[in-house]
Formats: sequence, C-alpha cells, structure tokens
Amino acid sequence: MRLAFTIFKYFPYGGAQKDMLAIARACKQRGHDITLFCYEFQGERPGWLEVQLLPARGLSNHRRALHFQELALAAIAAARFDGVIGFSRMAGLDVYFAADDCLAAQLATRCALIRMLPRARCFAAMERATIGPTGAKTILTLTQCQEKDFQHYYGCAYERFSRLPPLVPDAFRDLDALRSKRKALRQELRAGEDDLVLVQVASSYHTKGVDRSLYALAALPGNSRPRLWLVGAEKHPESMQRLARSLDIASLVTFCGARNDVPAILAAADIMIHPARRESAGAVLVEALAAGLPVITSGICGYAEHVGNASAGAVLGEPFQQQQFNQQLASLLADSERRHACAEKARAYADSHDFYARASIAAKAIEQAIAAENAEKPRQA
Repeated sequence: MRLAFTIFKYFPYGGAQKDMLAIARACKQRGHDITLFCYEFQGERPGWLEVQLLPARGLSNHRRALHFQELALAAIAAARFDGVIGFSRMAGLDVYFAADDCLAAQLATRCALIRMLPRARCFAAMERATIGPTGAKTILTLTQCQEKDFQHYYGCAYERFSRLPPLVPDAFRDLDALRSKRKALRQELRAGEDDLVLVQVASSYHTKGVDRSLYALAALPGNSRPRLWLVGAEKHPESMQRLARSLDIASLVTFCGARNDVPAILAAADIMIHPARRESAGAVLVEALAAGLPVITSGICGYAEHVGNASAGAVLGEPFQQQQFNQQLASLLADSERRHACAEKARAYADSHDFYARASIAAKAIEQAIAAENAEKPRQA
C-alpha cells in the first residue's frame, strides 16, 4: 500500500515524532511505501522515508496548522494514497495516532474566555474533525483515560479504538551494556560514584513540572541532597536555571539538554522523578522501569498506572501537592532498602511485559484499518 503519514513538525526528541518514525519504519518493513507530509523537519532524514515539506504559513501556530491541513489534503488527494495516518489533529485521516490527550476535556476546565480565543477554537475544531463522527475510522490510543474522554465528548464507538502498549527502545534489552557506561556518564554529568542521582527527562520544563522538582530538591535536608540531571530539549531553560540559583541548589543541578543516550543516562541514575502538570502517556516512566529505577510521578500521567502496578515507587495524587512530593522524595532517599526493592520490582515488571512491540502492533492495526476502509468503498459507490 501507499501510505501518507502527516505530522505538523518533526524533531528527533519529541515523543509523537519518535513514535511516528518507528511506526513508519515498521510499515516500510512490511512492504508499504511511506510518504511523510510536514511543514518542518529537523534532524537527519532516513533514506527509506520520502518527506514532503509543505510551506504552511501563518503568524501563529494555529494558523500554520490550518494552512498545513489545507496543503496536505490537496497534496494527498492529488497523489492517490491508499490511506492517511495522522500524528497531529487534522481532517481527512483514516487512522489517527492519539499522541495528545483530549483537548475538549482540557478546555472544559478552562474559563470561557480561554475557550473563545482563536487558538482554542481552531484546535478544538481540528480535534472534532479528527475524532468526531466524520473523523478517522480508527484511533490508536495510548491510555484508557484518552478513550473515556473521546467517548464522553465525541460519542466515539469503542470499536474505533485500538490501544497500543507502551514503547521502550531496544537499547533497554541489554541493561548490562547500558550500565557499563555509568562511570563515564557520571564523570561527564558532575556526579560521583557514590552520589545519589535523580533524573528527569523533560522537553517542556513547565509542562513536565521541572520547577516542582527543584522545589522538592531544595526542601531536602542540606546534608542529604542528591544530584539532579535534567535531560531534554528546552528552548528557554533560563527561568529554571534562575530558580535553581535562587533556591541555592544550582551546584546540584545539571542541565543536560537534548541527548541521544537517554537509556544509558537512566541506567546511570538512581531515581526517576516526573511531577508533570500534563502528560498524555509518559513513555519515560516505562523506560525508567526498564532501566530498573524507582519512580515518583504525578498521577495525571497516563503511564503512572504502570508505576503503581509495578509497586516501583510512588504515584502522587491529584491535584498535585508540593508537600506530598517533597515527603515522598525525602522518604525514598532515606530508605536504601526500599530503593533497592523498588528497583528490583521495576525491572521485573518491565521483563514481564512486551514493551518493544508497539510499532509492529500499530503497523498491523493500520493495515487492517486501511484494508477495511478500502473494502467498503466499492459498496458505498
């Protein structure tokens, strides 16, 4: 089959972007031709993937998104693809990969003024075109919460959903190889062999609650504060760097930026913290379990359930309370036996689940959805 994949922007470290590339590769390996349509592509382009950059214009993100939708639908219609798989909300999809939580549910908690802003109205309309009755026939979901919200706000039939398992990079299959890099990474990232190291992976500091992590670190007794590695791309890290200085913990915090060796960094750390304000899934939580790390996460994260099921740390209640986070972190740091037990449970849980098959499962679901869609077209004619 000739398949069109769509996403607004591709950059190497985005969760949806990594999923898109893995699923596209799985489809290619199954014999399908893949063309990706986007308006921005950062990083190296794989030789097996045809990329068509569409010159979407607009002074705001929502205007560019609307223009991209117009350009993509025209280009796809002219090329006669068998199916269209979208990783961003837009009309004209056969299959939608729900990388984001339900926008309608999020807007329902905001004031009327926010809901009436052009940006909110535009993206809400694009979500209706994606999830509503005339939207994608198949929705690849990540969590049960997404499905419940889509059903509540759009009346989606349950049969439209195909839930995918969490995805863990293949590098975690060989944990010994990752741990062999521990000493070198700790030297590079300003941590001694005997230091306790917290790690947080965040591509958007505010959304992922980096400020919450800094406050929790500062609240610890001065003689027992661990190191903190902040890993991930952030355009403007200055505000969090200023906060670390104002809390007198700047010497303990390493802003690592975007990295290609996140699995090895997780294996070199001691505890994962992830007090996110918003997180549809949170693949880093499952990656931390695969690395054998205890995890403290906010309950709003879709994959927090795996941390709870594994009994590998703590899932914070909602609404978030900073004091609860501070106490959970202090307790875990003070109890080496609990840390060891959580680490063993984390790895055992990861070993008992197939967290490496998401891309192939998604590829099969796409094949089935497109085949069913095309089989119905002659009868509808």
